[in-house]
Amino acid sequence: MEEMEKVVEAAEVQPSEEIQPKPSKAAKAGAAIKEWFRKFTVKLKHRPMNIAFFVLIVATVLYLCSLGDYSQSVLKYRIVDWLGLSVFVNTLFCILSLLLFMNSFPKRSKKPRIVMLILFFVFVAAMITFDVLFYVRAGNAYNNDLANPNWDPAIKADVQSYMVPALNSALAHIALVGLGAILTATYPLYGKLLNKINTRKVIESTELKEAIETQDD
Repeated sequence: MEEMEKVVEAAEVQPSEEIQPKPSKAAKAGAAIKEWFRKFTVKLKHRPMNIAFFVLIVATVLYLCSLGDYSQSVLKYRIVDWLGLSVFVNTLFCILSLLLFMNSFPKRSKKPRIVMLILFFVFVAAMITFDVLFYVRAGNAYNNDLANPNWDPAIKADVQSYMVPALNSALAHIALVGLGAILTATYPLYGKLLNKINTRKVIESTELKEAIETQDD
């Protein structure tokens, strides 16, 4: 009788921990993307002015990629004053403004460098001024040619192929540089909004248990 009881006790199934199903590839990818956004938001909390810096980089890349259209426009209407100077100054100031921005917000300093920041805004104002100057003067010369009924259609199509992109690029550059300046001036405001975002990492119970067991070992 005692032997049978021992057999029955040995045959009893002991409760075991629930086996956690392995996450799918889609779940792993989603978790990785979520973690990337969390880390990215944490970085923005520390340096919210990076949003303005990104906009300025986009503005610079846009302008430099449009230099071909600008150059052809200047060659076409070289008799119009200030066009060549406008393109030259903006090309130079696009790069210098990025350097001024980086020097305005050094990584190891919590406060911006006021002198560099003032110079940055001066450069931004100069770029917008020369963009407007190019748009008005080049646009007027182009519109005068369009009004000429004797203008050769082939030449008209050729000029239109670079004048329209150049004028549109000037408007886009004005908008982006202006937006970058506004974001630079207001970064303390939206920095406070970023700080309200919860970026704490949620630790799963299994991960917590593994961490405790590792510390016990």
